[in-house]
Amino acid sequence: MDDKDKNKERRFEERKNLGRGLEAIFLDLTTQPVPQQGKPNVVAVELPLGQIKPNPDQPRKFFDAERMEELKQSLAKEGVLQPLLVRRMQTGSGDGAIEYQIIAGERRWRAAESLGIEKIPAIILECDNQTALQLGLIENLQREELSPLEEAQAIHSLVTDFDRTQEDVAKMLSKSRSYIANALRILKLPEAVKDMLQKKEITVGHARAILEAFDPEAMAKKIIGEKLSVREVEQEMREKAQKPWGDPLPRSSRISNPDIETIEEVFSKYFHTSVKVALRGEGGIIQVFFKNYNKLEEIMGLF
Repeated sequence: MDDKDKNKERRFEERKNLGRGLEAIFLDLTTQPVPQQGKPNVVAVELPLGQIKPNPDQPRKFFDAERMEELKQSLAKEGVLQPLLVRRMQTGSGDGAIEYQIIAGERRWRAAESLGIEKIPAIILECDNQTALQLGLIENLQREELSPLEEAQAIHSLVTDFDRTQEDVAKMLSKSRSYIANALRILKLPEAVKDMLQKKEITVGHARAILEAFDPEAMAKKIIGEKLSVREVEQEMREKAQKPWGDPLPRSSRISNPDIETIEEVFSKYFHTSVKVALRGEGGIIQVFFKNYNKLEEIMGLF
């Protein structure tokens, strides 16, 4: 067998293996409840690129220019080895024309379009809007090509929009329950910090380290300005956490009183944070402590 035949055989095996990977995705998905349609009907074809359109609701919002260039070089050399996942749509023109909406594989579609490739392998699924979104989310998560923020948003969508538990999502993606919980935590960050993370101005390690900061945005700007490592940020956060709250209330007002201690305990349980009560004549002061803006918003949400 000459080198040309060997290359053909290798590419055929790659296509078969990729097909098995896609089949595994569908088998995994169809073990879960799917809205209305049940198990999606699957058809493999080659489609003209002009008939394929991106999905405006797909989880990937950011396309890294360097990785896109690497993908283009790969497609130019090897061709499109892995099919897109698409679904058939009416164009809305009234003439019965058909186009296809991408469920997964928009990067491949964009790269192929920029190279002038006319046709691309695709797997057509007959499914409704909810099923298409669910398939796209899971396929993107399983391929592990989303940014940390996109990954968190996709997991959040599976949990909230499709009534999945974090345990369900962990099993789908072969991840630990703690991995899913940690991924979701970065969604608590202010939008400005999320934007820095998406632009890769800070890393996901930085983002997790400043979750409990009093002002995460200010801390993120400090990370960028001073080029702090994750370890340096974690150390600074530990040092701040170890600083005592102090007692701003006058010592004379901190009367030891079993009733006051009971009231403090009741308030602390309600607010899930430390609460101090001091008497001043017929009145007094109630102090509710919070360590960051997230906790303050949580407390405000109780009113």
